Amino acid sequence: MTDRSFQQANDQSRERLARLVATLTPTQLMLDLGEGWTVASALAHVGFWDRWQEVRWTEMLAGTWSADDDSVIDAEHVANEALHPYWGGIDAEDIPTLALDAATRLDALIASAPDAIVDSLEGGPSAFLAHRHRHRDQHIDHIERSLAAADAARAAAKPLDRSIVDRNAESRRRMAALVGRLTAADYALPTAPTEEGSWTVGQVLGHLAFWDRSCEARWNDAVERAGSDGPLEPIGVSGDTLVAINPPIAAMVGAWTGLLGTAIGAEALGAAEAIDGLLESLVDRIPGDLAEERPAWVNRWMHREEHLGLVEAALRR
Repeated sequence: MTDRSFQQANDQSRERLARLVATLTPTQLMLDLGEGWTVASALAHVGFWDRWQEVRWTEMLAGTWSADDDSVIDAEHVANEALHPYWGGIDAEDIPTLALDAATRLDALIASAPDAIVDSLEGGPSAFLAHRHRHRDQHIDHIERSLAAADAARAAAKPLDRSIVDRNAESRRRMAALVGRLTAADYALPTAPTEEGSWTVGQVLGHLAFWDRSCEARWNDAVERAGSDGPLEPIGVSGDTLVAINPPIAAMVGAWTGLLGTAIGAEALGAAEAIDGLLESLVDRIPGDLAEERPAWVNRWMHREEHLGLVEAALRR
């Protein structure tokens, strides 16, 4: 009598895959599994091989391919190595759905196979064609262990010091008081020279507005990629890039100062309010380690205080 108990194991592995796929966030799909693998590329790998075996089963059932073709079986490691870089480059959001669809189609095809074909596979080198659960479960195990480890690391992470909300708000109030008393002529006053040269008051406020808006945009992008519960990982800007960006921004703001007038101050204050409000809404999700490693991401007051000091000094001269 044909032993088809593997079908239940296939069903269970497919249902397990479905549960995993239903919970993955975009950030989790990009989780590093080691050796160049991510959750997404592992699922792409699983989906590809289920698709591959579906084609084999279709050929077997049509009588146009034999499962004892050793040359095909022996060369599978070559396909793995060749395709790995492409799996990593596929649009991650589509991969889970494709993997589950591949498993569903393949399992239905295997379940329809006649006993004679199943018997010819069982116990031989091609038994994996029927026992698809073995390959799936191997990778699902790896993914679930990695996700659990990442969750544990986040749970153990030091919480963010909530005082940053108050310090950001205080720097924003300082900016509001300063902007409220600036005259049109004040915006043209030069500030003390820094490593990036001497700016006007208007250029300093434009600089603050630009970087608060940039920070807001990158935090919003991080939230979108992380989903409702994934880790927040904003895109950083290197020191070399800052050196390249700041002078052109200052020159641009300086060229428009005469036209914008006091609108520069209003824009700087609006940008500060936007990023501070966003950070306050995320304070329970931002890990404390991030604030220590990249303080400018959350401590917006640090950047403002330095530049507001330059403006206040210019007004006193």
